[in-house]
Amino acid sequence: MSLPSDAQSVDDLLETGLLDNWYMVARDEDIGTKPVGLKRLSKLIVLWRDASGQVRCLEDFCPHRGARLSLGAVCQGEIACAYHGVQIDGGGTVTATPSTPGSQMIGQKLVTSYPVREANGGIWVYFSNLPLKGEPPPLRFPDEFENGEWSGFLDIRHFDCNYQLVRDNQFDPVHGSFLHAGTHILSAGRKDADLGYEKTDQGFVVWRKNQQGVNLDKTWLIRLPNSGFWAITDLPYPKKEGGGMGRLFRFPTPIDRENCLVWNYRMQKLDGWRRDAWRFLYRNRGSERGAFVLEQDRVALAGMPKHSVHDRENLLQCDLGVARIRRLYRDEAERQIAARQAMASAAE
Repeated sequence: MSLPSDAQSVDDLLETGLLDNWYMVARDEDIGTKPVGLKRLSKLIVLWRDASGQVRCLEDFCPHRGARLSLGAVCQGEIACAYHGVQIDGGGTVTATPSTPGSQMIGQKLVTSYPVREANGGIWVYFSNLPLKGEPPPLRFPDEFENGEWSGFLDIRHFDCNYQLVRDNQFDPVHGSFLHAGTHILSAGRKDADLGYEKTDQGFVVWRKNQQGVNLDKTWLIRLPNSGFWAITDLPYPKKEGGGMGRLFRFPTPIDRENCLVWNYRMQKLDGWRRDAWRFLYRNRGSERGAFVLEQDRVALAGMPKHSVHDRENLLQCDLGVARIRRLYRDEAERQIAARQAMASAAE
């Protein structure tokens, strides 16, 4: 039994995306009663809402002749292939073959289905390393999403680079003093930095020893079981945008080896009129300016080599967080590949 083609090596898995994780694949408002075809983690998937409004997700493949199911239509909550009308339910089981009524395909699960959850403005899909038995692990979020004290906005955009470059960028607080120096929110503060590093129960934290609360001066990781490596950064807001410290939550979703989906939750801990004022100011001022900062990141990362960028780089002391997150990702990739190899050996 050979390994799947998308997981032949640790480096291969790192490029296409770690498995055994929930990933945001789209905004909740992007999925309606028409099929939507997407590529995520180098896999073609199709999503739609069934008759009850629940989001369903299958591999974008018709078991009859291989046509893309996303070209079809939703019929009584199920998806019908445009090529010959083969109808498949949300669990991947064929329910009808109009061109050949009563065929042996009916009643067979012939298409891979993916667990889906809808939460916090996003559609989340679980991508498993090994065949999933029973229900997937629960989808988890940082405490700020659960306690009702924080309010925020979700931003999603496409980056034309491998997700690992975005991941590294998230754990590099020092780049804010250079790449974003001319922006409204990250123009202040020192350019030199001596980073501190500390391991925590859920991950690690890196911070500037010589400056706090001015720029991107502190970033920390929390690893939520089966729900990703969350990068969290405190972000100062100008007074004209409500002031105070915002908090940025993110981890990228791979699309393929050269593209990724970058999503960010920008949140603040406010209540009453202060919360309303901040939300108003963010919608009318902050969101556009925040998008400008993200565009600077996008342009910089898109210009880096698409593959093997690590072969020629020379890390500095300010790259402590980058080195650590890479190690954690590689450790997990090694675990997943070992599990696949053990499964293959057991089947021989």
